Amino acid sequence: MNGKKHLPMAWHFERVSSREAYTFRWGRGSGMITVHRGDARGSHSDDNLVDCLPVGIDWIDDQDVRVQARKWIRANAGRGVR
Repeated sequence: MNGKKHLPMAWHFERVSSREAYTFRWGRGSGMITVHRGDARGSHSDDNLVDCLPVGIDWIDDQDVRVQARKWIRANAGRGVR
């Protein structure tokens, strides 16, 4: 993400297996979801960043973040993402 923090933010944590888990962070107005390895809920840092997803829209509620997270997981989980 860029230096400007977008608030409010929504986070979604998804455990794929006992060794693989991701946190998805979506700042309203950012147009981007960041994907972080591990549990980064509540974090504003880019630690463990593995991907950035341009979404071009704002989220309405947590369900929107979950939907985008599951799409990413179906396409990338278990493939040694960065």
